[in-house]
Amino acid sequence: MSKTNNNKAAMSVQESWASNISDYMLLRRRQTYEAYSVSSDRVAASSDTSHQQDAQTQNSSLFSALFIMLAAHLEEGHTVLTIAEAEQEKPLQGSTNGETATLYAWQQRLLERLAAPMLALLDTQVGIQPPEERVNELSIFDSLDTLFAKQAQLWTQLAVSNYEKEMLHKRFAAVTKIYHILKNTDLNAFIKRINEDDLFTNLNSYESYHDNKNSLSNINKFNQPIIYQQVKKDNHISLTLWLHRAWQAEFSLAKNINNILNQQITPLPIGIPEGLHKNQVTAIDVANNNAFSIITGGPGTGKTYTVAQLVIALQQATQSRGEEHDNIRFSTDSASLALAAPTGKAAQRMQESLQAALDSSKVKLQLQEAKTIHRLLGIGRTGRPRYDATNPLGEDIIIIDEASMLGVELANYLVSAIKPGARLILLGDANQLAAVDAGAVLADLCRIPILQPIHAELTESRRFGADSGIGQLAAQINKAETDTQAIWQLLKTDEALSFQRVNALPADILLANKIENSLSNLIILKEISDNYQNYIIKVEELLLDPIEKSMPKPVKATIASLTAVFNQFRILTAVHKGEWGDQYINNYLTQWHLTELKLPLGQNTWFHGRPVMILQNNYELGLFNGDIGFCLQIGEDSGQLEVFFENKEQGIAVNLLNEEVIATAYAMTIHKSQGSEFDHVATTFDNSQARLLSKELIYTAVTRAKKQVTIYSTKQAFEKAVQTPTERYTGLAQQFSNLKDS
Repeated sequence: MSKTNNNKAAMSVQESWASNISDYMLLRRRQTYEAYSVSSDRVAASSDTSHQQDAQTQNSSLFSALFIMLAAHLEEGHTVLTIAEAEQEKPLQGSTNGETATLYAWQQRLLERLAAPMLALLDTQVGIQPPEERVNELSIFDSLDTLFAKQAQLWTQLAVSNYEKEMLHKRFAAVTKIYHILKNTDLNAFIKRINEDDLFTNLNSYESYHDNKNSLSNINKFNQPIIYQQVKKDNHISLTLWLHRAWQAEFSLAKNINNILNQQITPLPIGIPEGLHKNQVTAIDVANNNAFSIITGGPGTGKTYTVAQLVIALQQATQSRGEEHDNIRFSTDSASLALAAPTGKAAQRMQESLQAALDSSKVKLQLQEAKTIHRLLGIGRTGRPRYDATNPLGEDIIIIDEASMLGVELANYLVSAIKPGARLILLGDANQLAAVDAGAVLADLCRIPILQPIHAELTESRRFGADSGIGQLAAQINKAETDTQAIWQLLKTDEALSFQRVNALPADILLANKIENSLSNLIILKEISDNYQNYIIKVEELLLDPIEKSMPKPVKATIASLTAVFNQFRILTAVHKGEWGDQYINNYLTQWHLTELKLPLGQNTWFHGRPVMILQNNYELGLFNGDIGFCLQIGEDSGQLEVFFENKEQGIAVNLLNEEVIATAYAMTIHKSQGSEFDHVATTFDNSQARLLSKELIYTAVTRAKKQVTIYSTKQAFEKAVQTPTERYTGLAQQFSNLKDS
């Protein structure tokens, strides 16, 4: 089985929680119906009862199918599923098991989405093509015909666990029922069927939803598992569906942002420094005069420096108040300013950048520690924030960096905790990757019309000048219509850029021949590893002259120096697995590292010089997702190993770190690199990862580099990546539109 098919087959397992939950909801509804609705009169009317049960069974199948698809959508980052008939769309006609049927494109998409795990198994067992490889638009009928005809053969040949087989069997039954529901119908009839089901909430039917005063007080009315809204425009109908939790997060986020926008604040007296770009002056004005503001821009466009002017103004305003009271001294620890970012690494970089901006303005001010958003809001093991609308944050200005990494739920928690009269400023690059969690909050907010007056975009980069190859490449990738010829020309001629083709053996050939990596690719990996020679030299020096725990200040300086050397180069991958994933590359570089230092091979996962990344917040140890540390020997003869992190004076014993939330960090995914910068970036991907590639992914990788970028890929995979924009299907804009219409 190919890797692609393995992933598709796994979908049924990943979505099993959704199947189990929908089954539970339907069971409870049936029990309630039987307990409260069955009377002797109704029992007597057996024909009516039978008719109702048939309708309820069909509706139950429809609910289960949509619930599973919405759950899968959510795992992929989408918060909504939108169904619409294309303009002047002609229905497709075909037959399955001899039954003639008519299907519209939206019906095909729903069926293919639901049937994907089954069709993947058929591809393996009986040779039918998976959905995205079909070239014949009518082949959905052929696929379903094969699926229905080959079911007995499929169950006997499946090499999966009994639980997986059970889940796939349920999926097969759902596909069959949904096909019979959808065939020979249209979108109006489909919507009518949904409207008759009490497990769906129709937003159009609640006038109070559009009542600005009563919306929040009536939110309990919208308590069904699936929320939907029908929109009619120019005689065309579209249907948007949310899982309840996703709808509530988007609704509350839009509502709370709207409330913050209406807050009146007093502008601070800001002296605009000389030499700022026009857009920076606009951004300062926007942030100073609004309770909520968004400042976006690429690397080096001055987002942090712009915000620093507000911090300076806050200091001056506080100092002027302190002249009347000699015992008052400005301090950012005094609940005036909060700095935060989605990850610990991004928060650390934000603090460093803002401190540098203050120092360059000759402002004597030591900033408080920047925090992760989770830590700022007091989100612990329960997943619920300590600070919310009833217990808001005390700070007057809250600055959030790397806001492109905000998912809709975390963004909702954040805006809910802003006190009346405080400023919330979001900084970020809207062209970067969207959040790992569902939603694309920053990109959505930048496109919503009502928010345009409070959005300032910075476009002139101080890091990447007009002649910068990295800056030009980033700009080319960001173009709506990508010019691949211009990109290839840039890669060939600019000294800061290079492209190296990798060998692209198909995954099934690699697996069949048990090839982990081709010879030519191993040669490339050897070349890549040479970029870590400076780090290896530094680590070897620390083996000869080990860190002494009793001297904390020198320890801190040593780790800062080691971090600077390590950040000279970094490998960024598109995925974890595969021959160009970070897991394989880290394993290769681990063996190379041990060989270079003549350390024992393969005896222990912990070794002197191992660079590691924290994958999960650990509040007890003060470690946060994205933190980079180094495993180092303590003392000359002890052989004891501890892990040291930047800005910390004490190491952490390796036995206190759970290997499941630690990863070797020579290579990391591009997602994990957000908020970081390196002198030289090498990014790796190939054809096997094509389904996950996008221009946002490549843009993010390229803009992590300050001096040099090397791309290791196939020509086909690279061109596909820079021509494929990420699509996140979200309902945040629709929520703002609903508020506007109320």
